[in-house]
Amino acid sequence: MAKVGDKYILHSANGKKYYIEVVNVNVYREPAMRYAVDVSNEDGVHSDDFMFVSDDLLCQCEKV
Repeated sequence: MAKVGDKYILHSANGKKYYIEVVNVNVYREPAMRYAVDVSNEDGVHSDDFMFVSDDLLCQCEKV
């Protein structure tokens, strides 16, 4: 289980890297939306809002 502050790199199928930081964990949400994360691309551009992801997605990422 990830915790707040954990950082990951997602190596996507299109060859780009996306940097993910866990900003909130809510065990009361459905498992597919347990983690609120901040996502940025290789250029340092952040998404406009937090995304909600599951353990399954984080397991596909490289932990930093």
